[in-house]
Amino acid sequence: MKSKYLEKLKAELMKFQASKDDIHEILMDYGQLYDDALSTGKSDEEVWSMLGDPKEVSYDLIDTLRIKKHKNIRNKLIALSPFISLIVYMVLGFAFELWHPGWLVFLLTPVVAIAFHSSIKEGLIGLSPFISVLTFLFIGFEYNLWHPGWLVFLLIPIASIVLTTKKKDTFVAISPFIALIVFMILGTYYDLWNPGWLVFLIVPMIGILYKPNKWIVLAYELSFLLAIGFYLYMGYVHDMWSMGALGFALPVIMGIIFSDIHFFYDSKLSKANRAKSLKFISIIILSIVTFLLLGILLNGWAYAWQVFLLVPVAAIVLFEKKFHFVAITPFIAVILFFSLGYFFNLFHISWLAFLIIPMAGIIENA
Repeated sequence: MKSKYLEKLKAELMKFQASKDDIHEILMDYGQLYDDALSTGKSDEEVWSMLGDPKEVSYDLIDTLRIKKHKNIRNKLIALSPFISLIVYMVLGFAFELWHPGWLVFLLTPVVAIAFHSSIKEGLIGLSPFISVLTFLFIGFEYNLWHPGWLVFLLIPIASIVLTTKKKDTFVAISPFIALIVFMILGTYYDLWNPGWLVFLIVPMIGILYKPNKWIVLAYELSFLLAIGFYLYMGYVHDMWSMGALGFALPVIMGIIFSDIHFFYDSKLSKANRAKSLKFISIIILSIVTFLLLGILLNGWAYAWQVFLLVPVAAIVLFEKKFHFVAITPFIAVILFFSLGYFFNLFHISWLAFLIIPMAGIIENA
């Protein structure tokens, strides 16, 4: 019975064109399993049933062998990718004088590793930084669009959010990035830094739509629309933008009325958390005031938006149980990148600031 079982298993494996070495190894293993089962007093029929029908066993084993073979091929390709990159780079350099931007071929190594060792969703998220870098450098060198070409880096968080967030929450989550893109386009191409910054109000206005009480939603949305209308009226008609900004007190008042703004007096908060909340609210207010002052007094709308990056940084520093420096490096990188590019016209190299993100991660987790 043992020989019959093994012969049948061998025949099934040969149908799948398994290698002789794999077949030999499998037959040795199953022969040993068969003997071990017999030594415990089991009958041939019981052993046959325990090991499984040879045809079904062969299907399972072939799938395993294919995965193993595919994995070996992938590992070999990943291992070879640095050498392939070097060869391609040398050919591009010596044969075509394309040392730059030929060095981009070295991105092949992490791209191959991500593509071969990730699911489709994880792969897309993992590849988004490389796609962003390549796109940014291409439109930068080819069309000199370093600014606002850097906006392609927003593909990284957008890809992550779209692929990992629940569908109903996706638009809310990506709204800040959409607002930033629209703001930079309005400012760069139409010089509408002010009142273009108003697009950032889509973030709270979209978030409010998810409130269950429709009357409260309506009240909030009307307060924002009235505030925006008042700001535009005072600015364009009377050239009193700073006075118009007072209109945004209306949504704040609505927040207090509907108990959505209660950081200062929430009795449920501990003393420590109340202090943190007070600091956080102060930073938000300071960011808004600084943004408006830089914009209105110095016409610095083009760069003043960076002060809002203090808000997520403050949230991470104040409320994370364990602070990780790498968590705030994206915001530091954005400030360095944009400031060097905008003030010193160094967009073509300031993108290197984004390298501090993986570097910080490596240092912190080494």
